[in-house]
Amino acid sequence: MVYRVRYRRKKPHFSTFGKNYTRRFQGTDVLERIFKHILGEAIKSGFVDASAVFIDGTHIKASASKKKSKKAVVEIQAKKYQRQLEAEINKDRKEHDKKPLKDKDDDDDNGSTAVETKEIKQSTTDPESGLFHKGEHEKCFAYVANTACDKNNFILDFVVGSGNTHDSVMFDELYEKVKKKYEEIETVAIDSGYKTPWIMKQIIDDNKVPAVPYKSPMT
Repeated sequence: MVYRVRYRRKKPHFSTFGKNYTRRFQGTDVLERIFKHILGEAIKSGFVDASAVFIDGTHIKASASKKKSKKAVVEIQAKKYQRQLEAEINKDRKEHDKKPLKDKDDDDDNGSTAVETKEIKQSTTDPESGLFHKGEHEKCFAYVANTACDKNNFILDFVVGSGNTHDSVMFDELYEKVKKKYEEIETVAIDSGYKTPWIMKQIIDDNKVPAVPYKSPMT
């Protein structure tokens, strides 16, 4: 009598990937190179259609308890367009014989540099994460991944930040990456969270069409 035994290969435990990354791949770009290679093969095979790109953010919960935290004072980062806006305003003021606006980074009366700061709740387990809460969701430390996809659901590129970073703040870096790689982009589809004058200006100045939902005026 012959007995046939079927062997089933078990699905790897999720910790296998985490431990491999920590012990073997952390600090390397091997995972990014794998991602780029697979995407390159999809492009060569004609599967990618980047005439329209879809950008959105997704929060990823960090492995950090909200009970293990401390108060921290951090510097408020100026938005990318702030310098450009100030330069345009001061140029206009100069043409009208007006003094330029005082720079926030100028020295104050005591001779020290004025720097805007704010107090945040910082995780002691994972300081790079950020406290996130949306609507009725429970507060938690998290990261946010902003991702750009094509018409066929292929991920074209992404950027990752702390969970308390707004999507509109992360847009610039991701948009710059995809528009350099994919000159065929005609339409940029984004939700209302990205609908700011600066983002709309960038897309329109690049002769692309912003596909956005209607948003009620906030003033």
